[in-house]
Amino acid sequence: MKCMDPDNSAVWQLLPGKDHKLDIDGDSPTPTENGVLSSNATLSKCSTVPRNMCLNGYSKETGHHFYPKFRHSRMLHSRQRKRVILKNGGVNISRENVSKRSQRYLQDIFTTMVDIQWRWNLLVFAMGFFVSWIVFAIVWWLIAFAHGDLEHEGDEEWNPCVKNVHSFVTAFLFSVESQHTIGYGYRYTTEECPEGVFMMCIQSVTGVMIQCLVAGMVFAKIARPKKRSQTLMFSRYAVVCLRDGKLCLMWRVGDMRKSHIIGAQISAQVIRRKVTLEGEVIPYYHTQLEVRSDDAGDRVFLIWPATIVHEIDESSPFYNMSAQDILSDTYELVVALEGTIESTGQSIQARTSFVPTEILWGHRFEQMVSYQKETGEFLVDYRKFNNTYEIETPLCSARDYYEYRRLMSVSSRAVSYCGATTEAASLASFRRSESTPEAHSTSSQTAGGDNNPLSGSCDEC
Repeated sequence: MKCMDPDNSAVWQLLPGKDHKLDIDGDSPTPTENGVLSSNATLSKCSTVPRNMCLNGYSKETGHHFYPKFRHSRMLHSRQRKRVILKNGGVNISRENVSKRSQRYLQDIFTTMVDIQWRWNLLVFAMGFFVSWIVFAIVWWLIAFAHGDLEHEGDEEWNPCVKNVHSFVTAFLFSVESQHTIGYGYRYTTEECPEGVFMMCIQSVTGVMIQCLVAGMVFAKIARPKKRSQTLMFSRYAVVCLRDGKLCLMWRVGDMRKSHIIGAQISAQVIRRKVTLEGEVIPYYHTQLEVRSDDAGDRVFLIWPATIVHEIDESSPFYNMSAQDILSDTYELVVALEGTIESTGQSIQARTSFVPTEILWGHRFEQMVSYQKETGEFLVDYRKFNNTYEIETPLCSARDYYEYRRLMSVSSRAVSYCGATTEAASLASFRRSESTPEAHSTSSQTAGGDNNPLSGSCDEC
């Protein structure tokens, strides 16, 4: 396993399967009785970290740090990409130079009103009523002015269009009473003016329409599934560790509500820079990741928090990346959970992202679910939702690790074959020696000669 000294950038090789101690006073590691720290690059770098050495470079024997903090990638990551998707699921995008932007927003006024901030939504809510009152107040005042009601104020013999409307203030009060069907009392329309009766009907219908539209926009903004996504939780960090002999990238997702998400489906993408064969530079190239929850595929049953697994295999963009590459490269892992809200039937999507500084190499999530015999229920402890613990994990890339395991398997089979061949040859020679003395002499000469085919096979093995 290769390790880098962050102080002098020296690269050291850790022999597999050995115990190691550090020379605190010296500038370089020193060999001990049980092992050696060497700078020879011929040794394997795919061995797991020994138990007495933590992945963050802390030695439990000496209490001092030496190895680079692969868990805390801030030590390695000097160029961090700004997030496309924020941790709370917001999109970190600003749009500029859009032609006819205001006109396009007004063409889809309902969606615009739902998407704007609450202060603007409530302002439009109030202004919608107030402006309609003012407009119809002006209309009623013009009707009274055209009919001559303002000139005959106080004349009991005069029959006006609207009783007791003799100024703009009284016209405004009559407009509010007509639009909200408060009920006519001191001010009311008469049969003197047909235009007054017609305008009263128009204002009543307009008032109902305005109330339905504005109230509907406010209700739609309150009932948005975006608020439901705030109760869906993603782990603060993603981890990389071994599972079933394969390197896996994992993170957690959970639902804190009792009402479940129906048909929950998880997806993940990696956003990173790519250069094509033609030399084209794509700064934000999306790569879809194969993810699963246990053996259920990308379907997630969120009765309790689930661990989402991405197996780093040949199809993974992380296949050729070592621990240092994953923790120091520039990319963003975007994950999304989609489903249907059980109580409302609305579709929902919760999002988050992980940058290299939020990926822990050589960690595994703690178990959260336990069974309570006293109550007969399963207990989910959300205090452990983000808790991890260190485990032995190779620091090389998945490709090198799988190749290392393949070579070790081939070597083990070769040693087993040679052992079985030698044992069979010895047993056959012993049986021949017991049958006749001549056979014993012949077998001894044959076994000790240079032309023994079995002996040659074992030597080659």
